[in-house]
Amino acid sequence: MQFQRAQQSNSKRSVSRRRFLSASLLAGGVGLALGDILRLRSLSAAEERPTPDTAVIQIWLGGGPSQFETFDPKPLAPIEIRGPYKAISSKLPSAPVCEMLPLTAGVLDKTAIIRSFSHEFDDHFGLTRWCLAGRKEPDNKNAYPSVGSIVARFRGPRQAGMPPYVMLSEEPVLHHHLFDAMGPGYLGVAHSPFTVLQDPYATEFQHDQLAKATGSFELASDVTLDRIGDRKSLLAHLGRMQRRADSKEVQEGLDPYQRLALDLITSEKARRAFDLQQESAATRERYGAHRWGQMALLARRLVEAGVTFVTLNTAPDCLRWDWHVSITKENRPQPDPGGPNVGMEHSGPPLDRALSALIADLSERELCRKVLLVVWGEFGRSPKINTTGGRDHWPKLGSVLLAGGGLKMGQLIGASSPDGGLPTDRPVGPSDVLATLYKHLGIDHKQKIVTQGRPIPLLPEGKAIEELF
Repeated sequence: MQFQRAQQSNSKRSVSRRRFLSASLLAGGVGLALGDILRLRSLSAAEERPTPDTAVIQIWLGGGPSQFETFDPKPLAPIEIRGPYKAISSKLPSAPVCEMLPLTAGVLDKTAIIRSFSHEFDDHFGLTRWCLAGRKEPDNKNAYPSVGSIVARFRGPRQAGMPPYVMLSEEPVLHHHLFDAMGPGYLGVAHSPFTVLQDPYATEFQHDQLAKATGSFELASDVTLDRIGDRKSLLAHLGRMQRRADSKEVQEGLDPYQRLALDLITSEKARRAFDLQQESAATRERYGAHRWGQMALLARRLVEAGVTFVTLNTAPDCLRWDWHVSITKENRPQPDPGGPNVGMEHSGPPLDRALSALIADLSERELCRKVLLVVWGEFGRSPKINTTGGRDHWPKLGSVLLAGGGLKMGQLIGASSPDGGLPTDRPVGPSDVLATLYKHLGIDHKQKIVTQGRPIPLLPEGKAIEELF
């Protein structure tokens, strides 16, 4: 049945792929070769300045994760507020978590939990753009760049031979304008993410999809392959290219940007970073054999190898956590079978496994000194469970988890009311979270980019969360 659904939706997915991948880095979305993209990036890059060796992994829980069923349960509240799950203690004092996150509870002392995430928008589309692109606008008339693309523009990769911005995601099947918020906007194709997609009709991590995306470090797209050249021919000669890359005649025939492109295409470092088989079976098992676990492991490998910004997107429709009908087993029918919303019974265990392993692994490898993990969605959920057993949109309060980055962990930031509906101390907005990420990355969020003849600030408002620094 699953195979039949996939077959029936091939044409729709082809259109989805065209729309989503046409702007992706290395795909040549406007007919640009990789050397051209790197040349454009150099022409538009900010003047060089000392920058910290820092990186960010962003896990996007699109749809609005419930604070009650994650990091701010209310065990003393009435059943219609506290919901079906119990609260359990964690290693972070005074910070119980939902019982569906027992492994994460064991590493919560290595995190900082914002319990007062709050704003005024009650709209997935406007909020996704605000959180991911820093723009508090309900419409999409202006194509603003995502934080990852801003990082690609102002920081670039931390080590040569690696892309600066990588997105790990399921292939989009719905709400493509939400995916646009993760793209380059007016910065253009040169600052798009290098994207590794997974088939939304399967649940396991697909190593063959990873191999396709990274075989030549050019995204496989039916729209753009003909503009790059024959992929099969390129792959057939890739080994020979690598052997010849250092030869005098090849190097003398390349301009600096073509040479950099060749370095990336033939980079053994990049190939190894994207190769999960380099990890032990025990490590892969620690993260979980499921998709989110292997994506989290890949994210760790990428920042360790020199990628500056990685986004792990948890849904093909960007609304995986939008649980209106049921907290436990959300099964609202969707226009496309590839985009179901599923409840905590299905989503909790893999998130718990992946998140706890990533937090612990970053700490054990001392990557927590420079890699900041942020786990969030666009808003929280309503305090009172509705008539079908779900929770509705609630922009007034949500939770955000941060870990590592050399920042002050082991703390709760802000506080919430007993019914989990309002912040009672230290409200934190989306722009404040983004300003924190930018400060960690050494990027002045108040600076401006001149585009179409007008200066546009990276972040119109927001202040870094001072308790973390």
